Amino acid sequence: MSCEPSVAPAPQERACPQWVTQPDVAERARLLSERFERAFGRPPVGVWAAPGRANLMGEYIDFSGGMCLPFAHQYVTLTAAAPRTDGMLRAHSLQDTDESVADARLRAVPVAEVAPGGTSGWFGYAAGVAWGMNRVATGRSAHPVAVPELALAPGFGADLMVDSTVPIGAGLASSAALECSVALALFSLSTGEDHPDDRLRRALARACMDAENYIVGANTGGLDQTASLRSQQGETLALDCRDFDVVSLPADPAAAGLTWLAVDTRAPHRLADGQYSSRRAECEAAAAVLGVARLRDALPPHPGDDDAAATLARFDALVAAGAPLDGDPEGVRLRLRHSLTEMVRSVQIADELGSADPDWRLVGRLLVAGHESMRLDCRVSVPELDAAVTGCLDAGALGAKVVGGGFGGSVLALARTEDVDALAASVCERFGARGFRDPLFLTLTPSPAGRRIV
Repeated sequence: MSCEPSVAPAPQERACPQWVTQPDVAERARLLSERFERAFGRPPVGVWAAPGRANLMGEYIDFSGGMCLPFAHQYVTLTAAAPRTDGMLRAHSLQDTDESVADARLRAVPVAEVAPGGTSGWFGYAAGVAWGMNRVATGRSAHPVAVPELALAPGFGADLMVDSTVPIGAGLASSAALECSVALALFSLSTGEDHPDDRLRRALARACMDAENYIVGANTGGLDQTASLRSQQGETLALDCRDFDVVSLPADPAAAGLTWLAVDTRAPHRLADGQYSSRRAECEAAAAVLGVARLRDALPPHPGDDDAAATLARFDALVAAGAPLDGDPEGVRLRLRHSLTEMVRSVQIADELGSADPDWRLVGRLLVAGHESMRLDCRVSVPELDAAVTGCLDAGALGAKVVGGGFGGSVLALARTEDVDALAASVCERFGARGFRDPLFLTLTPSPAGRRIV
């Protein structure tokens, strides 16, 4: 199907759909090791990989204690690393194109000097992990207990080289994949341990979350890092964001003849510009009106649609009675309605995935409802995302929704495997008619957590 706009021929033929190739992680690791040795004059001790994530349901509710349903996918960030004894953290990224830096691929900072406001860009995510590990190790994080195994000794440093197969800016957690691959590398270099258990992975996820919150300035809630470090092959995590306990649920629909398809709209996606944080503040304002620490506490243990409606009505009654409200009343109410209904949808999908015979059509309908809530109540969609969802649904997808923080990024669709090419063509046609950039397409497979691969 042609993707050409109807207004005028393009100067050259457009290639749509464009498919992102499946990563050959072993080959990328081999090449990365060679690049590391050329850059630093010695081979790396090892190469660590951490995946990005997709999220079936649970957008903008991790910081409110809701249940999220992320799975790690097969696209990863790799970090080759070797230790230093002078306390310096030096890093290259093969994706670094910052021409404002004389040697754009070399960044360096003493580990002891990493602090909020001190580093920026991709290097802020990497260096921030070292800061976050020491913070968790000493009990200064919100992690429930100190985890001394994460401490980086005085004088500890590292040389790092990073390569990524996760589409950057696509809402598929490229930032978390970077943080988590660096965290696994630093932990292994520091302790000699290559197989951290779930307790340590949970603590490393908290360290990565602190790096993103305090060093980078994106006020995220830990969903992405948890998925990258704690996922299982073929499964999604039912992540309770009140205590970060997880239960693994089957989430590979291949046996039912279905495929997870991601559409990278290539509309810019950034969370460090305040949009994510403003929605978090609105949710916290709603919680204050309801008299709870987190919005999840306003619902019963296993909430349904009626519980969400009753809680929203109680909020309306409290505001009408003069309860103090910090923020725009309409905006806070919309964000509250999204949060409550999203929490219910997460529980409904988790129930379905945990059943003996999941109703994938019901899962698809819930995905669509989730997108509508993100569009109308959370207000984080953009025209490219809406066009991708509509294109997928018009071509027979069971469901589709924005994935991640919105404001660009990707759509996740559930489709019959034989319909995937038709979905891609349908989206291309819509994008061409609207004059949007050609999207990219990826099939996603629920994949294992980060690990050492060399």
